[in-house]
Amino acid sequence: MHVCITDNFVLTNTMKMDNSSIKDNIRKVRKARKLTQEELADRLDISLTAYRDLEKGNTSIVNSNVIRLAELLDTTAEELVLGYRPVQAPGKLLEDVRSEYGGKIEAMERRIADLEKLVRSLEETIATKNEIIAILKKSAPAEN
Repeated sequence: MHVCITDNFVLTNTMKMDNSSIKDNIRKVRKARKLTQEELADRLDISLTAYRDLEKGNTSIVNSNVIRLAELLDTTAEELVLGYRPVQAPGKLLEDVRSEYGGKIEAMERRIADLEKLVRSLEETIATKNEIIAILKKSAPAEN
């Protein structure tokens, strides 16, 4: 087993990365930041060969160091692992939806309340008509 330990970073050659997309995500983010493999290896304080092995997926990265790599790439560990940034503040997202659709939702709630009143009124009208029909049937002479 080959282990590369520096002050800031630990890499091992014990197994391939569990998720091959991690290496692709690291490469994608590095290129988006316009960094070379050599520049990132220097920032990580590891050899270029060790960094290339990491990006090829030949070397696994210790979980605690994913955060350091993410910081150096100005991204999140989640983006490196998942390939996208998950919603950081679901409450904020809910606030955005409420602000965008709040007026529409309130208008629809008012319309629903109005329609519920109309339905109750129509049900009362039907009940009254049914009572009138029942009274008329009782008072009408029987047909023989």
